[in-house]
Amino acid sequence: MSSVDIVNVHKSFGDNHILKGIDMRVRQGEVVCLLGPSGSGKSTLLRCINGLVMPDQGHVSVGGTLIGRKVQGGKLHDLSDKEAAGQRERIGMVFQQFNLFPHLDVRDNLVLGPRAHRLGGKAELEGKAHQLLAKVGLSDRAKAFPSQLSGGQQQRVAIARALMMGPGLMLFDEPTSALDPELVGEVLDTMRSLAQEGMTMIVVTHEMAFARQVADRVVFMADGRIVEDTTPDSFFDNPGTERARAFLRLA
Repeated sequence: MSSVDIVNVHKSFGDNHILKGIDMRVRQGEVVCLLGPSGSGKSTLLRCINGLVMPDQGHVSVGGTLIGRKVQGGKLHDLSDKEAAGQRERIGMVFQQFNLFPHLDVRDNLVLGPRAHRLGGKAELEGKAHQLLAKVGLSDRAKAFPSQLSGGQQQRVAIARALMMGPGLMLFDEPTSALDPELVGEVLDTMRSLAQEGMTMIVVTHEMAFARQVADRVVFMADGRIVEDTTPDSFFDNPGTERARAFLRLA
């Protein structure tokens, strides 16, 4: 499991200044829920953490390793595409959309990445895939294709696929927002189990009950800044800013 250090991170896209000096530390084994209105920078921050987006200023470290860059000759240099991809192997990412390969069955969706990175032999990887499918409650769906699964089942497969790489950190970007309401619970239950096992997790979500029950900390963002960083009880029972109170009234 990995800690995360975010130091003075700024990010702009054109004239749009998305992140405006984010400082945050996530301890090993901690679950942090990122809350805030749309456009506050939550998803961009997740992408800075796993190296899909590089900050314009500041830096991110995961498990003590600088993300996306390295120091050579006393100067910072961007990693090569291959080096950056190697870093992302150790950081699991689950998106709103499931991004499963429709032409592959569930088991083959899980083993494709580890096999490409030579993380084990065929039998070993298939055995691990079956173990993770059992963990997410889908042990009987290994030979099904994504089109034969519900949205909730597809998202649980996506979580198992991320876990196949043995990540020390899991990032979730609104993992239930594309699901019908009756399917949300099964995905949140899977995430709750991961949290109980001690996985370091950063979760962007609008599921307030999940944030209150599972998070160790709630980080509330607005307009590209962290407005509050506190315990769930403190945030939900006694928010310290009018911005947070307004958000909760609409949540």
